[in-house]
Amino acid sequence: MNTKERGLMIGAIAVLLFSLAIDLRLTTKYGGVDLRDKIVGARSLMEGRSLYFDPWRPGEPERFADPMVPPGADMTRYTGTPFQALVMAPLGVLPFGALRIPWLLAQYALLLLSLLMAYRSFAPRDARSHLVVAGLLLLFLASSSWHLHVERGQVYVIFAAVIAGLFAAFAQGRMLLAGVLAAVLVLFKPTYAVLLLPLLPRVSWRMLGGGAGTVVAVALIFALLPNGSRSWVEYREAMSVWSGLIGQGEPPSMDPDAFVYPETIEGRTNLRDHHPMEFENGSVTAILHGLGVDVPGWMPWAAFGLFLVAIFILLGRSILRARHTELLLLGFCCWTTLMILLPVPRFDYQLVHWVGPLAFVLLTSRERPFAWNAALVLASALIIGAWSLLPVNILMAELILLVLMLQLLRERMRPAMPVV
Repeated sequence: MNTKERGLMIGAIAVLLFSLAIDLRLTTKYGGVDLRDKIVGARSLMEGRSLYFDPWRPGEPERFADPMVPPGADMTRYTGTPFQALVMAPLGVLPFGALRIPWLLAQYALLLLSLLMAYRSFAPRDARSHLVVAGLLLLFLASSSWHLHVERGQVYVIFAAVIAGLFAAFAQGRMLLAGVLAAVLVLFKPTYAVLLLPLLPRVSWRMLGGGAGTVVAVALIFALLPNGSRSWVEYREAMSVWSGLIGQGEPPSMDPDAFVYPETIEGRTNLRDHHPMEFENGSVTAILHGLGVDVPGWMPWAAFGLFLVAIFILLGRSILRARHTELLLLGFCCWTTLMILLPVPRFDYQLVHWVGPLAFVLLTSRERPFAWNAALVLASALIIGAWSLLPVNILMAELILLVLMLQLLRERMRPAMPVV
């Protein structure tokens, strides 16, 4: 390691520790309002309660109470899948106050793991690769989106790590592992299936075996849990209800004065407290709804269909010759576009999804046009907040990144690609 690389590493560690100190303060001061509903959901799954339609009421154990749910509501705030609740169940064993710091450290570990997987899979061991990884780490840690993710106690960094793992698995030719990770991703959120669609022409028996084996194993686990299988039926019912609550972050209540939550829950008095950090809902449908324009339910899907047609025209048959990693990047662009169009809450902390795709692109594209790099700098400035006074600056950054990714895919897939 030369002097420049050593200085870069020292600088990256300093930034990491500084960011961690900020997030440690946010974690200890505020209540982790989004982590609370996920932990309550995990506890409910383990004890046979409905994750979605059985909110806490006076007289029940405090470990199931989420004071961000309006009194008198018929639904909880939990919107994850039962599989997500299963993954979070080990944390649910701890008192809520005791699990905040472990989850803070886990979020940082997953972010670093995502970058490490990309570095080991795609990076030549040179100063330029080190600079790319350090730059991406700085980009995410310097953004309010990351600090919002940590302060709220969100879980999107788990999904981001799985996506980064998929890129790494394909790069290393580990198709069985890729099948496992693909199944895990869809079990976390069924909409991730869109991300995997471009890979269908290249699915191997090993991928199918890994995915099918994972689904069977998870199904057996849920069959053993009280109300485990029923929870998936309720998930579909709950998502149907939430799809009609455009822009709302909590379930409606017909009787807001039904009861009053205790001042102290699990020894905590700050479960409602959250940092007044500015954030956006990056869903186009939700933005239009806020402006008084309600689009028909079919319109986002029609717009997505037109997007797919444009992709087919842009890339054509070269899709059939592309590498798995390029197809995964294409799927990520398709999924991101769909999420931007659908009437679902899509807040800044979901930006962490980009860590794997960006690492893959920047580590494997050594020569890029000046205009491409200039647009990337603009997107980075929007992410960090240099133009935070602009409306929906994160959405604008993501739209720039989508254009850059699609342009790069077109360049990469133009010649015939060897099969990997």
